[in-house]
Amino acid sequence: MHVLLTRPSFQAELTRPLLEQRGCEVSVEPVLNVSSADPGRDALRDADIFVVTSVYASLHIVDAGFLKKTTPIYAVGAGTAAPLRQAGFSQVFQADGDAESLLHLILKEVRPTDGAIAYLSGRDITTDIAQDLVSRGYRARRIVVYGAAPARRLSDATQDLIRRRSIDCVIFMSYRTAHFFTELCHSAGLSDCLGSVTAAALSDKVASGLEGDRWKEVLVAEAPSSDAIITLLCPSR
Repeated sequence: MHVLLTRPSFQAELTRPLLEQRGCEVSVEPVLNVSSADPGRDALRDADIFVVTSVYASLHIVDAGFLKKTTPIYAVGAGTAAPLRQAGFSQVFQADGDAESLLHLILKEVRPTDGAIAYLSGRDITTDIAQDLVSRGYRARRIVVYGAAPARRLSDATQDLIRRRSIDCVIFMSYRTAHFFTELCHSAGLSDCLGSVTAAALSDKVASGLEGDRWKEVLVAEAPSSDAIITLLCPSR
């Protein structure tokens, strides 16, 4: 099976060997280009608790260098929590991979009187956890620490693979990636070629970014995690 990963390069290269170990051929086509949007060190100093929904937000905390390793941090899933734990943060609490489970975890474990909460995010989001918390009486604010701009076009190599129908499956881990990938395929005149390709989406929300009638089929992982996506495509080792 030839799988196309659409995540930014840093994350895609972490996933590539896991698929290759299960016999997949893997190509990478980052649909979103990530860049730093550093708000400055002082933006983090007033927060007592942090919330992160991407590995890039976690790396921003690690790179800041001055936060106590006992600072409570709530991460959306295992991949987001990993760099924090590797950096020695001891109070990292992990949700089940989506914003809903993360909000539920915070509401269960944190009281409105426990302190100020900072939600570190990208410029473009589908769920504002800080706003959800504020509506429930918490002191919370969103701080933008990175941006993810869509690519202007698919690479020639990826266009050729799709045109020759050499790609069996495309993996999508975010709504924006799914949406922009289908737009880029349309712009390149490749939409009709997707009829032989399976789309594998992290969740129903991610799948809603796809134009479903153009795909061979759209599969949704049983849980919002990289492991669940891999299991969806490769049920056994």
